[in-house]
Amino acid sequence: MNGKKVFVIGGGPAGLAAAIAARLEGFEVSLADPRQPPIDKACGEGIMPDGVEILSHLGVRLTGAEAFLFNGIRYIEGGIVAETHFRGTPGLGVRRTVLHDALHRRAREVGVDLLWGHKVHEVGDGFVVLDCGSRPTDWIIGADGVGSRVRLKLGLDTSPISQRFGVRRHYRIEPWCDLVEVYWSTGCEFYVTAVSDNEMCVAALTGDRHLKFDTALARFPRLAQRLGSAPVISDTLGGVSIYRRSRTVVKGRVALLGDASGSVDAITGEGVALALHQSMALARALKQGDLEHYQADHGRIMGLPNCMTSMMLSINQHTWLRRLTLCSLSIIPGFFALLIAIHTRAYSKLRIGRVEPGNPGGPGGVSGWHGRPAGDCQPSGNPAA
Repeated sequence: MNGKKVFVIGGGPAGLAAAIAARLEGFEVSLADPRQPPIDKACGEGIMPDGVEILSHLGVRLTGAEAFLFNGIRYIEGGIVAETHFRGTPGLGVRRTVLHDALHRRAREVGVDLLWGHKVHEVGDGFVVLDCGSRPTDWIIGADGVGSRVRLKLGLDTSPISQRFGVRRHYRIEPWCDLVEVYWSTGCEFYVTAVSDNEMCVAALTGDRHLKFDTALARFPRLAQRLGSAPVISDTLGGVSIYRRSRTVVKGRVALLGDASGSVDAITGEGVALALHQSMALARALKQGDLEHYQADHGRIMGLPNCMTSMMLSINQHTWLRRLTLCSLSIIPGFFALLIAIHTRAYSKLRIGRVEPGNPGGPGGVSGWHGRPAGDCQPSGNPAA
């Protein structure tokens, strides 16, 4: 069971992180994806602090011009404002293509065999069949997203619990805050994340697949006024946010990872961080030669985010409950801080599903990221600390 060849199907951030983690454990790793890098996706482009630590452990490097540190979260609905700051490590706002390019560079650097533009047609016992031929392998990782063909072939497919739709665009504007801002309304939310010192990612999430970006933005006059006449510098990109739970993510020598293994609604902001935690757990299980360890770790990693997703979707669906919750969080900021600390696995007594990434400031880590407060934001301490 201790074979050294690993084949990763899917070259998004989850697949690349898994390939890097396995390579760092000494495995021979190949990765195939029919697309060409950098691969984009409609998302809020924020990575929670625990995900930032794992990126550092994997040796993924970004320069200060490529990303922006954020120090907490602010919720806004009408005149209600609730905000809190992270304990310790900041989060990271980074364009999806920039993140993918950084992971791609690191995968090449550690020696992953990258097969871009090649599609996997069949998964067998000890081999995969691509359009360029058959490849022998000891372990297979299915990281091919929410519509995973690997999951379907293994007979592990499950029905989504909920499905919503997102649209995203970028504005050329100086960040007015070092917090991720979430603007709430009935049937729609907006997520605003600085991804550089002169660029903001603005993403809408809704249950109405026909809702247009500008129509949705008109519901949020405060945000629209903030953006003003700032130029749009990217295409408006759409995507699907699916909440799906998977009880089984391992079958034989095949393991599912990232959205292929079950996904949370984008309302949690946890997508990338969860995939990074899973990558570390899977690499550890491969080293032990037993994927059942990954099955157990996966359940622990997803337990809290699944609970958080259910809770936040429930709050989102009921206006009175949402406003009551936001009022409570604004009145009791210490409770909000505690919830976020638990959510980002920073609370030492409740490290649920945490994968210890080692020393984030050690050799090979990221450097040069920065955040800058502006406008009405009052962060605590130095945002780049």
